[in-house]
Amino acid sequence: MRVCLYTRISTDEENQPTSLHSQRERLEAFVRSQEGWRVVAHEEDRATGTKLDRPGLQAALQLAREGKIDLLLVYRVDRLSRKVRQLAQLAEELDRLGVALRSATEPFDTGAAAGRMMLQMLAVFAEFEHATIVDRVTAGIERRAKEGRWASGRVAFGYRRDAQKLVVPDEREAPVVKRIFRLYTEDRLGTTSIARLLTDEHAPAPARGWQPAVVQWLLENDAYLGLVHWRDESYPGLHEPLVDEETFAAAQALLRERGEDLTLRRGNRSEFLLSGVIRCGRCGRAYVGMSAKGNGGLYHYYACSGRQKLGRKACDGERLNRDKLERAVLSQLAGLYRNGKLIANALQRAYDEQAADRPALQEQQRTVVEEIRRAERALDRYYQAFESGDLDPGQFKTRLADLQEKLDTLHKQEDALAAQLADPAESFDPQALTTVADRLRDTIAAGEPAQTKALLRLLIKELRVNGRSEILPTYRVVASEVCATTSSVGGTGLEPVTPSLSSWCSPN
Repeated sequence: MRVCLYTRISTDEENQPTSLHSQRERLEAFVRSQEGWRVVAHEEDRATGTKLDRPGLQAALQLAREGKIDLLLVYRVDRLSRKVRQLAQLAEELDRLGVALRSATEPFDTGAAAGRMMLQMLAVFAEFEHATIVDRVTAGIERRAKEGRWASGRVAFGYRRDAQKLVVPDEREAPVVKRIFRLYTEDRLGTTSIARLLTDEHAPAPARGWQPAVVQWLLENDAYLGLVHWRDESYPGLHEPLVDEETFAAAQALLRERGEDLTLRRGNRSEFLLSGVIRCGRCGRAYVGMSAKGNGGLYHYYACSGRQKLGRKACDGERLNRDKLERAVLSQLAGLYRNGKLIANALQRAYDEQAADRPALQEQQRTVVEEIRRAERALDRYYQAFESGDLDPGQFKTRLADLQEKLDTLHKQEDALAAQLADPAESFDPQALTTVADRLRDTIAAGEPAQTKALLRLLIKELRVNGRSEILPTYRVVASEVCATTSSVGGTGLEPVTPSLSSWCSPN
């Protein structure tokens, strides 16, 4: 009997009744007590038991799907899941794969009806226990907040916890917080200037470092007034304020004033069609759309956010003229869809590279098809019972809705897998690509900016800017229906090799 051990804790081991090490020791001892059992794998997680997308659990399930284990062993079923529905789903999948599920401390055998009932009862208790813990913790946090103690989580920058776990000003960080408010309200420096100044001085900083957004967060945080928060409510705290009410109010007024000025100073974000896809090849940060006034009027350009926030010392990424860059990208993108040979080669190469994954995809497809049949048979049984008058429809309305939702999801998975397994040579149509190019042109010309941006995000994977003379694009090849309307976009794509944009434009 090939056994996979699965262990889980929610957070740190110090506050857990059974640590990962303790669970594993007990499971290994249980295996040794069983004749013919041997451990072939051990997977573990440090995550909540209310979700199934845990790396360790998914790895254990993958072993089951590949036929590498005969039994999944846990210390208690709540280590597997704390949700009745999720546990039933896991048990059903393991049963379908011919893999047994056992607990080292709870007597049940999913191979019999009584064992399955016992498993469901244990799951109900686990879910109830989790809900009770959540209620108890929530009530405790709310009580702490009302008492003026720090409710939960890490204390704000500028504070620390002393030996008695009380929140007190930090000797190194608190002066920095006070200085930020003074620089902002008295010296009238902006958040960007303050961030650059503190960075140059190597001042103590939060984990994210000194950025304009961090400075603004500090200026807006009324914890520095001596307040604590819990669920949109503020309570007088026991910790010492770092700023007085007058200074804090002045900072909020200036933030609102400058926020209005900033909105007027920057262009409409939707006018920058390529925002979100341009990245700096020097520092890796995103390029953002900016506007500035000059002798010739209002200028629009894309700039490296790293340089804008932290100055040229952090990054010397060059600015790019918005209009020239967008024209070059749109022209090259339309030309790409008119180049049938380039796209055909990209599709075939991607198909060939996926050859090793094809058997697994085919097996997954067969599993999905079988799941569809099971769901359809279950729906048919319910409908037949309704028609014969054996069941009250109202009592099973939720179950029917769940089954139908599951069936819809499975059909989508089946379509996606079929698309991945399809040979591109069988469906490739150069004329259809020309139609896509025409529709792309019309959509960009007539569509709303927000819709055009959504379309371009689908068609463009990335524009990497190494300099004005070297902009490297990566485009996606998508289905022809993507450009059929201006109201919606959707689909997935492949990335063909494309030439540098330097051969198309030289943005200023």
